[in-house]
Amino acid sequence: VRVTTAVRLLTWAIDRYRDQKQGPMLARAGAIFSTLTLGRYSKLFVDYEKSPLSLSALRTDSRQVEVSGMSEGTRDQLYLALRLAALELHLGKSKALPFVADDLLINFDDERSTAGLQALLELSTQTQVLFLSHHDHLLPRVQQVFGDKVNVIQLQR
Repeated sequence: VRVTTAVRLLTWAIDRYRDQKQGPMLARAGAIFSTLTLGRYSKLFVDYEKSPLSLSALRTDSRQVEVSGMSEGTRDQLYLALRLAALELHLGKSKALPFVADDLLINFDDERSTAGLQALLELSTQTQVLFLSHHDHLLPRVQQVFGDKVNVIQLQR
């Protein structure tokens, strides 16, 4: 009984420590991912029980979803969240370079496209964001999110 109790207590303490001390990039990426998925996912975490280690997300209904179990659009939102979090950490330590986003929102629905543009707006407070797209339907959303802070250049086809 003592050994079983000690094992459970130690496991609980390790899980709690990992949860509280997860890396700043993973924590920030989880917050961005939650925003991009309109709150369907609450956080990202590394599953230390798997070998090799795997990244998973926690849905708001407490279900764990591995990357392989996500739709293509949700995986794109995850990758964008990870890129933005890494870039934000990098910008905190070095000179800002422009961020070029070429059709990042291609697999996003309209609401998630708006959330993605809001994430780019937040990034634009730290560095220049160049957003390239051939999807005309995004232009009203870009103008809605960025307002007069956007410079739209349309190329003739």
